[in-house]
Amino acid sequence: MKPNQKFYLATCLSLIMTIVPAMAFSQTEALPTETSMLFSGSGNCAFCHTSNGVALTDSKGIDLSISTDWRATMMGNSARDPLWQAKVESEVMENPALKALIEDKCTTCHAPMGRTQAVHDGASGYSIEAMRTNALAMDGVSCTACHQIQPENLGTDASFSGKYQIEDTRQIFGPYQDVVPMPMMHHTGYTPQYGEHIHKSELCATCHTLFTPFVDDEGEIAGMFPEQTPYLEWQNSIFSQKEIHCQDCHMPRIDEAVKISSMPPWIGTQSPFWRHQFVGGNAFMLQIIRDNAAEIGATATAAQFDKTIAQTRMQLREKTASLNVQPSRKGGQLLLEVEIANRTGHKFPTGFPGRRAWLHVLVQNDNGEKIFESGAFDQNGRIQNLTSIFEPHYDFISSENQAQIYETVMTDVNDELTFTLLRAAKYKKDNRLPPRGFVSTAKRIADVAIHGAAAGDANFNRDDKNEGTGRDLVTYQIAVPATTKNLKFMVELLYQTAKPAFVDDLLMHDTPAVARFSKYFHGASKAPEVIAHMAGTL
Repeated sequence: MKPNQKFYLATCLSLIMTIVPAMAFSQTEALPTETSMLFSGSGNCAFCHTSNGVALTDSKGIDLSISTDWRATMMGNSARDPLWQAKVESEVMENPALKALIEDKCTTCHAPMGRTQAVHDGASGYSIEAMRTNALAMDGVSCTACHQIQPENLGTDASFSGKYQIEDTRQIFGPYQDVVPMPMMHHTGYTPQYGEHIHKSELCATCHTLFTPFVDDEGEIAGMFPEQTPYLEWQNSIFSQKEIHCQDCHMPRIDEAVKISSMPPWIGTQSPFWRHQFVGGNAFMLQIIRDNAAEIGATATAAQFDKTIAQTRMQLREKTASLNVQPSRKGGQLLLEVEIANRTGHKFPTGFPGRRAWLHVLVQNDNGEKIFESGAFDQNGRIQNLTSIFEPHYDFISSENQAQIYETVMTDVNDELTFTLLRAAKYKKDNRLPPRGFVSTAKRIADVAIHGAAAGDANFNRDDKNEGTGRDLVTYQIAVPATTKNLKFMVELLYQTAKPAFVDDLLMHDTPAVARFSKYFHGASKAPEVIAHMAGTL
């Protein structure tokens, strides 16, 4: 087909698409089609990038539609996320003089299209109130946000904390070099072109490397705090050395020829194809959004959320951490050497400092009667029998009042525990499992360091000779009756998106978004996710 024929056909198809969009793909009706000088709603992108049974369909007939995968993710619901909205309001309540700064910083990455357009138009910042009335802002981390990020300064401090660059050139960067630009140019005004950076972790790092200001007792900004640093942790790992990027784990790759657009019909295939599933570890919030979708304003169906939740749980079980237990017994003592290995390219738990993982260890006699239990939890996800304000890191555990919890604990300028991000001046504890290859001599170690007792644990990220194992070895020394035979043991690694102490602190704030999240939270299952499990008899 000659170029002028292609242009004519693209023009005709574009006219058809503007006349009968609802007839073509009713699945995308809920996605916004609003536009601005810089951005376009996901509904406009979904029109062409949705499966029609031929395009965006693999050889097994599986639907690879970009919007179908994306709309049920945390990225697709970043602006609607009720926990995030509640946390923003609680931070503002604690620091009312900094309301404008807090809301502008938080919407930069959770509502990037609304905030970026507003600043481009001359605004000094962006507010939650403005976000809630803007369809593009509520579209979350959407297509024309990520795919317009320019390559300049990526991977440097100049791009971290939401300082991505989006220009008014209407360039759409993608992973393919041989593209046919005219159909997209004609229909949307964007020019598709190859961008090597679209494959790289540096793209994700613009929002997933976040430094936030902290204030002193007078409310004055006293410094910057590394709230989330998975990119810097990835740099200090074998994953970066092997060029394994964020997209490789969080966007499943299809190694076959895929027709990536349903329009125009003659367009060819591309290979490979990366699914926009963005699977992480947050099944908890996905369930809350699914169960309250109408009130929250989510566009995905319950079935679509169920699929993403199932994928999230599979990722947690199969690609997050492994568990190995070496039991031994001598007289009246049972030893369980429990080794946990991080399988990710960053610390686990990852990112936001309200998350935690822990070891649940249960020992029973042959009749099923409990002899010992550490890390037991109730129906609200609260770990039982703990007596301290927070648990230190352990190398040895011998009491039911002790539990190995992998988490961060933040303190303010007075070294007092805090859950308020703008009061967090440092980490008193950070024993999250480092990735393999993580060493204390890295250039940015001050931002990603291990804190607390774990830093001195010879079995934490170390063995007899090397640093950077990405493992922790915990030994349970358990007194058992010497005459009891067939002791049964069970060890599991559990994970929570929002630990109870963090939620308790949040719910103390009397704001509309907090009240809304409280309702959702109390109606949700608090059962932790099981990352790994091992049992045996000795």
